[in-house]
Amino acid sequence: MALLRIILIAEDISDCPTFSKGERSTIDYPRIILEETDKVCLTALDQCHPYLLPLSRGVAFATLGIGEKVGTLRCCCSMGSVNFKVIKQRSRLGITPEMLQHLSELKLELTQFQAMPVFAPLPEASLEKIIPLLELRRVNSGTDIIQQGDVGQFLYVITEGEVLVLREGGQIGEEVLATLSQGECFGEMSLISGQPISATIRAKSPVTLLQMSKDDFDQLLLNNPSLNVYFTKLLTQRLQQANTRMVEALDKGVLGNIKSFSVPELVQTLALNGRTGILVVSDKKSKAEIYFDKGYIHQVSFGEMVGEQAFYELLGCEDGQFQFQPAETLSMPRQVYKDTMHLLMEGLRRLDEEKARPKK
Repeated sequence: MALLRIILIAEDISDCPTFSKGERSTIDYPRIILEETDKVCLTALDQCHPYLLPLSRGVAFATLGIGEKVGTLRCCCSMGSVNFKVIKQRSRLGITPEMLQHLSELKLELTQFQAMPVFAPLPEASLEKIIPLLELRRVNSGTDIIQQGDVGQFLYVITEGEVLVLREGGQIGEEVLATLSQGECFGEMSLISGQPISATIRAKSPVTLLQMSKDDFDQLLLNNPSLNVYFTKLLTQRLQQANTRMVEALDKGVLGNIKSFSVPELVQTLALNGRTGILVVSDKKSKAEIYFDKGYIHQVSFGEMVGEQAFYELLGCEDGQFQFQPAETLSMPRQVYKDTMHLLMEGLRRLDEEKARPKK
């Protein structure tokens, strides 16, 4: 196990195709810490290799003949050359006085920041890049911080207080989906997916937030693949949680509004979770029924239409109520034989083509 972390920082560069000035490689011998590494070059690692193990064990620079107080290693190949400044580091987090000052402005201690659930799993070098991008915001109780249907502009992290996650529509008006508290984040789903915000976030009490703009968030993910993976996993978890809530609501026969959960979302959820029963969609003018057996569509009716054509027409509905009536079995002949997901993809393709046609 390495006693010291070795950081190679590119300085004097001559036609090197890999490194730019200031870029780093971070090594816990024999591991490369990819989350904290800007670039990796196997030639550079091979040429520096004889020094990495002794340096990680605390051998002095002068003993290895690479300098007195500050080490310098050189890599040279047919493509170019680069001199690396070598840093031996016991503390993994390279917090600068400027970062500590910024944390003070955010009303946070470093240990508080690192302990937040949203930041705790991240490598410490990632925290170095996040801290300067955060701004402080205070919100009064009862204030809507973001509203369902808006386009996301910020990533938010709660440092004090609680917020409610609300879904509008359905038979009970606003439904409380969850309560978020200190260290939890929201707004990231819309920033990552580019889709409108799926729920309203309202301050349950006076709330203190850290916020990061969409431009900074996008640039952060672009320049830091490990953060991209982290927030993609977080998005997946949120989608799984939302899917679980939807399935539970559907199984209870809750009446909902398709402005909140679209027909394609409902069909996909019932198919992927293998549900049996009848999905009823209705408005003031018409009524539609989709019969599911273990996630497979057996019959569809929409007004006077039946079968596949009825299904394709129903996908385009943007207003009305829905209710799922669970059943153990369905005893009826099958009229639709295509796989449910195939039907859904074909229907969405037709909708896209219809939207792309010029209006007469």
